[in-house]
Amino acid sequence: MESVDRAVSRARAAQAEWIARPLPERLASLSRLARIFTRRRDEVVEAVRAETGKPKVEALAEVLAAVELLHHYARIAPRVLRTVQVGTGFLAGKSAHVVREPWGVVGAITPWNYPFLTPQDAITSAVTAGNAIVVKPSEFTPRSARIIPGMSVEAGLPEGLVQVVEGDGTVGAALVAAGVDKVVFTGSSATGRRVMADAAGGLTPVLLELGGNDPAIVLEDADLERAAHGIVFGAFFNAGQTCLSTERVLVVTDVYDAFLRRVTALAATLRAGEEGGTDVSRLVTPAQRRIVREQLREVRDAGATLHTGSVPLEEEPRVISPVVVTGAEEGSALLRHETFGPVLPMIRVQDEEEAIREANGTPYGLFASVWTRDLVRGERVARRLRAGGVSVNDTLTHYAIPGLPMGGVGDSGFGVRRGEDGLREMTRPRTVLLHRWGMKREFYWFPYSERATRWVEALVVLRGNGWIRGLPEALRVLRRRGA
Repeated sequence: MESVDRAVSRARAAQAEWIARPLPERLASLSRLARIFTRRRDEVVEAVRAETGKPKVEALAEVLAAVELLHHYARIAPRVLRTVQVGTGFLAGKSAHVVREPWGVVGAITPWNYPFLTPQDAITSAVTAGNAIVVKPSEFTPRSARIIPGMSVEAGLPEGLVQVVEGDGTVGAALVAAGVDKVVFTGSSATGRRVMADAAGGLTPVLLELGGNDPAIVLEDADLERAAHGIVFGAFFNAGQTCLSTERVLVVTDVYDAFLRRVTALAATLRAGEEGGTDVSRLVTPAQRRIVREQLREVRDAGATLHTGSVPLEEEPRVISPVVVTGAEEGSALLRHETFGPVLPMIRVQDEEEAIREANGTPYGLFASVWTRDLVRGERVARRLRAGGVSVNDTLTHYAIPGLPMGGVGDSGFGVRRGEDGLREMTRPRTVLLHRWGMKREFYWFPYSERATRWVEALVVLRGNGWIRGLPEALRVLRRRGA
């Protein structure tokens, strides 16, 4: 696709200019960008709300998280991207170091649920590391990403360093095929597999942050009031259209009934709608509305109970009030796949062990939470969960801390965004070895000789056993063979 190819070519030229600037100058531009986002936050909020219908506070949260990451990377980049000296062991007369160099041009394909934050997250890590980036936002929410390149230029980034190409999946496929040096994809597991297959044709490395079926475990010693408030927030923030959202709750039987009463009472107080003064916004895309409706109809028809009000499942509503589900069958799509909507299934389990088995019982592994008054127990349970991140007595806050990496395992993808590791993802290590002084020819170079073989064997003994324990044997090796 010609427009995508042109964008990548422009990005490559801009990246050469960008990487030639000293790191402090580049970081100063990123700090300015954070201030521009802050000053022009109303413009960002308006774009996000027009495309998603989310409450103002949730749109502002996108700006806040973007600003936090910019400032965080401006602080840590000199340390994370610095050249690291490496010891050379027995190889005297040499020095070695590792430098972090940018990939070049990054191609990012981002979803519609956080239409400003997710593109900007990819942009921040890419350009901090010295790359250029071309972003293909969701065709449902292009406006929120479209405003970023102009603000980037205003902050002092080169024209063309940050670009947005708009369109459907064919544009995303064209971007992967356009010769970018790394692909960052955030979206569904099914689409992530297609992106990875397309990238394999050019051996282009990929970072995939995919779907989740994130569990919350409520143990019998949990603070039920805090757990109920936290899980309701974790399940229904952004109408459940969050990869880190709580998609199922595993509650120990001793507290199940009491916890269900608290959760349904809280969920019933949430205001759903598309206008101001709401807590839970509309579902953004028609496809997502169909998925939510079909999953709810399946479990309802199989005998599950849908709490907290009427759900018009015979039509395809843009807005669904928060739904708490009990009695869903074990093999239902609601329990085994990502819903991405304002739906919270609750499952009764006998004890901690059953909760852990159920939590790990899907191919996803993105995020989880554990609720208990015993923090030692909470961390012990957390270590046994198959997830890229776990909170104890909290939820969603993970993303508000820019130093924490974000990524999953299994069908939730691989590689990370955010944190130091997210910055390193946007670089590749280059090793440098310098021969500073010593022999004209290394003893192990061609032509091989018996003498060289004896010395190499002696080194094996010394390095394997240590100098004190290995020296007598190494000397015997050399003497026995007449060195």
